[in-house]
Formats: sequence, C-alpha cells, structure tokens
Amino acid sequence: MNFYRDKLVYITGGSSGIGLSTARLLASYGANLIIIARDEKKLSDARDDISGFRKSSVQTVEFFSMDVANNAEVEAKVPELVQKYGVPDVLMLSAGVGTADYFENIRFDAFDRVMKINVYGPRNCAQAFLPFMKDRGGSLVILSSMAGLIGMFGYSAYGTSKYAAVGLAECLRSELKRFRIAVSVVCPPEVDTPIIVEEAKSLPVEGRAVKSMAGFLTPDYVARVIARGVARKKFLIIPGFVARAMYFLHRVSNGTISRTISDMVVKRARKKSAKSRVAGK
Repeated sequence: MNFYRDKLVYITGGSSGIGLSTARLLASYGANLIIIARDEKKLSDARDDISGFRKSSVQTVEFFSMDVANNAEVEAKVPELVQKYGVPDVLMLSAGVGTADYFENIRFDAFDRVMKINVYGPRNCAQAFLPFMKDRGGSLVILSSMAGLIGMFGYSAYGTSKYAAVGLAECLRSELKRFRIAVSVVCPPEVDTPIIVEEAKSLPVEGRAVKSMAGFLTPDYVARVIARGVARKKFLIIPGFVARAMYFLHRVSNGTISRTISDMVVKRARKKSAKSRVAGK
C-alpha cells in the first residue's frame, strides 16, 4: 500500500496484540516504525520480529520504553523521541489493558488503572505529540472497542474507558481538522490478543455469551482493516462484518434491538450456568 511507503509511524502498545500486528503489516508496506510500550525486553523482541517484515533493509524499526499513563513521563520523553526519530506521519495509540468482572467485584484501584491506561494514555500521547504534528498534518489513530459503542455485561470498567476513547476521538476529529490531522477510531469486537487471556480469568458467563455474538478476529485481520481505513482517512473503523451489522442495528433502533438481544442472551446464559451448577453437585 503506497500510502505508507517511507512514512514514519509511531505505535504505542506496539510490542504485542493489534499494535504488533499493525507494525508488521506497515513494515511490509515500506513504513518506518517506532514502537512504544513499557517492557524493554518485549519491545526488543518485537523490534526484531517487525524487522523481518520490512520491504527494504533501510527502513527504520526502533523501540522506546514509556508509560503512556504517566503524563509527566510522556511530556518529558516525547520531545526526545521526536528529536531523535522525527515527527510521526501516523500516530497510532493502541496501548491498552482489559478487565472484566461483575461491577460489584471491581474495586476502585482496578477501575482507576483501566481508566489511566485506556483513557489518559491516548490523551497524554495525543497532547504531547500535537505541537509537533500540527504544522505538517498526519493521521491520529485511537484504538477503542465494540465495547465503546455498545454496552456489554461484565465490562463496566473496560467499556467505560472505551466509550471515553470514542468520545475523545469524536472531539479531536473536529478540532484537529484545522491542522490537517485526520483522526480515526478503531472499534473491533473480540480479538485474539493477550488481553483476552487475562480478562477470561474473571469474565462472567453472561459476559462471555454476549461477547461471542460479535465474532472473534485475528490481530492480523484487524491490522489490515486498520491500514485500509487510515489510508482512506476513515473516522470510524469497525473490523468484522458481524460487528458492523450489530452496530448498524444498534444505531437504527436507538439501542432497542441490541439491548433486547443482549438481555435474552444474558438470561439464557444465567439459566444454563445455574443448571450446570446443580448438575455438578
């Protein structure tokens, strides 16, 4: 895809999941990559991995350790990053954390952690990079979720953070036009990433049943959809036909259809779970 040839792309959360898959793909398109995360070992391994997908040996693939949730650290390190590698043509903010449980089980510290990473993370990075990007334009990509478009059982913390991410993107879409910065927000359904392994430990059975309705995607597929959408300057990017159909029904019915179906699925899952517990006694 010529859009990415020789472009400089920064990706937070680039050492795993959707961020890593997108970095690999864009490297194959000829882009230069700077991946950002906290764990230097994972970043180093990811850098070596991504380098193998380069179209040319002269392409840059580097990593930088930074905690996006720490605003002071972001404000201090971003100027250093830009001075060393340059101003991003594409800034993809995909660092995130997942959690799932019944609301009554989610303590304040757990809720706060999700908000700091999933909401303040993209906010911190967008604001720190903006002074450098606004003179030349570019693309800003915020990774949200279907849980940021349709409320889901068991996702009171994660869903809240992803709704906020969509709201941030909506506001920035309008504001940043004057700087020729195109904003995209990505809202995939369930994707095979390390996040789902962690959240599965506490995901309620009702939440599992509801989540399965939107389908299950690979990070590589999502990366391809993101790459096409960003190149076309598309604002709302929803990977997966089923997910797009669900969101369409949610919008045209003002949420009535999706909520009705969700309530039915939750009720059925709860009954099935109760029967299993009785049978197991």
